[in-house]
Amino acid sequence: MKTSFTTAKVQSSSSRVWLARCSVAGMNLALCILLLSSSVQAEVVDSIVASVNNDVITASDLAHAVALNKRLGGTYEDQKTLESDALEGLITRRLLVQEARRLRFIEVSDEEVTAEYDKLRKQFGSDKAFADFLAEQDMTGQELRGMLRERLLVERFAEKKVGIFVRVSRDEAQSYFEAHAAEYKNKSFQDLQKTFVALLTDQKIKKQLNQYIAELRSRADIRINPH
Repeated sequence: MKTSFTTAKVQSSSSRVWLARCSVAGMNLALCILLLSSSVQAEVVDSIVASVNNDVITASDLAHAVALNKRLGGTYEDQKTLESDALEGLITRRLLVQEARRLRFIEVSDEEVTAEYDKLRKQFGSDKAFADFLAEQDMTGQELRGMLRERLLVERFAEKKVGIFVRVSRDEAQSYFEAHAAEYKNKSFQDLQKTFVALLTDQKIKKQLNQYIAELRSRADIRINPH
């Protein structure tokens, strides 16, 4: 169920530590805040755009997802649609990550994350272009690795939770071929059987995964902050 909530902020950890120390020292709260504003370097406070079962999605999370989706080749008519789709994707990913961690039968190694990181880095053509991309998004390499780890975790979880049980029979593939025979002139079923099985398998996985995600969403506490 989706509901909105009052705009909230994620307080920096250093600020919380400073206020805690003031409290331990017995200082007046007003004095603590005054000291905090005058002697502690100001830090960026991130706004919360959504939460999924109390797991928050921040504005920077959304900005990073938008930038990565653009880089991976997504095409959108406008920025609003891009941001909306990216947020929906983040919500779905958080739900699946939560389930994967709850069930604990999927692991993603550091080596696998590094391989994905290096593959993405090579798409930029040079280390400088990659570094510039991270700087433009105010994203660290560690944050990018975290995003890639979650993506891998979700892919593996979907494969194990849904894909492992999906089967496509020869008869199903044959029926598909006969229904689309006009599209495959001069080709025999034997030539294309493996292609049809792969295609129908993907379709079944997507259908079952969408049903599973719908069930998760129906039970989840999802809150979106209008922005």
